[in-house]
Amino acid sequence: MTKYEVKVIEIGVMVDELLRQGILILFDKTAPPELQEISLVHTGGDLIEEIEAGDVVILGNLTYMITAVGEISNRNLRNIGHACLKFDGRKLPELPGDVHLSGYELPFSLKKGDYIIIKSK
Repeated sequence: MTKYEVKVIEIGVMVDELLRQGILILFDKTAPPELQEISLVHTGGDLIEEIEAGDVVILGNLTYMITAVGEISNRNLRNIGHACLKFDGRKLPELPGDVHLSGYELPFSLKKGDYIIIKSK
């Protein structure tokens, strides 16, 4: 089941630098410009069901498994389309808004028009 689906509309100038550190920040289009600079900006969408460890995140043509979800991640995603994706496979969230992922490569190939999809396990 698809829990969340949005389309990338802007890629902030700082996104590649953060990706090299294993971090991808998501915000919907209502984010202020200073946050858009560091973010993958998307159309925004409805979170149909809360995300949890074991779910799958699809970023463009790459797929990752969620390994941990911070306690405020679902609220942030629902309210402002925000998530801090960390590509480190941690089993416990580092910070309350983090969503930790495991996968084989970082999504440097993301571009405008790509989709971000979260599906249940």
